[in-house]
Amino acid sequence: MKTTPIYGIPYLEGSDLVSGAPEQFANMANGVETALNEVDNRNTPEGVKPAIATTLETLAGITGVTGQTGYVTADPTESNNGPYYWSGSAWLPYATGAMLDALSSRVASTVQTLAVYALLGAITVTRSANVVTVHVEAYYNTKWSMNTGNTRKLLDAGKLPAPAATLIFPAIVNGQGYWDRHLTANITKEGGLSIVARTDVGFNANEKMGFSLTYVAKE
Repeated sequence: MKTTPIYGIPYLEGSDLVSGAPEQFANMANGVETALNEVDNRNTPEGVKPAIATTLETLAGITGVTGQTGYVTADPTESNNGPYYWSGSAWLPYATGAMLDALSSRVASTVQTLAVYALLGAITVTRSANVVTVHVEAYYNTKWSMNTGNTRKLLDAGKLPAPAATLIFPAIVNGQGYWDRHLTANITKEGGLSIVARTDVGFNANEKMGFSLTYVAKE
C-alpha cells in the first residue's frame, strides 16, 4: 500500500495481495477517518483560537492543531515576535511585511551609474541579491595609453559592493585603438576598481574602452 502525500490516506496498489484485503481496507478507512478528524479539529475552538505566548520558547512548548495560528508578543529577541502557524510538528513563522520587504530588496535588481575616475564615460553596476555585474565604458577626448604593468584607477574604494577578497579578472576590452588592449581588472576588498595593462594598451581620442565582469559581494 501507498499513502497520499498530504493527509497520508492509504490506497491499494496492483501488487497488493487479495489475502490482505480486509486489513488493507481497514487501513484505508482509518486513514480517511484520521484525515477527516484533522480537518474537523481545525474548526474546533482549540483549532480556531490562536495560541498566544509572550516568548517563542513558551509557544514552542504548546502543541497546536495543524493550521492553527500562534502569536509571540514580548520576546526579548524582537525578530521572534509576530504570527506563527502550527505545521503539525512545530510552530513556523508567517511571512511578515518586513520579511517580504527584506527579501524583495535582496532579490530585486538595482542599477547604479558611476562616473569613471579621471576619464569620461560611465560604469554601470547591476546588483541582484549578492551577484554584482560591472560594465565599464570609458573614453577620453585625446589619445591615451598604458604601458605593460601600468595601473589606472577607475573607481575609488567604497564605490562597489565589497567582495570577500580582492578579485582579478583578465579582460580584453573592445574598441579599435592601437596595440593589443589586454587588461586585468582588479576589484579590491574595499570596493575599488582599477585596471592593469597586461600588454601595451592605447586608445584613440573619444574611442570607448569597454568590458564587463561579474562577482559575488561579501554582503
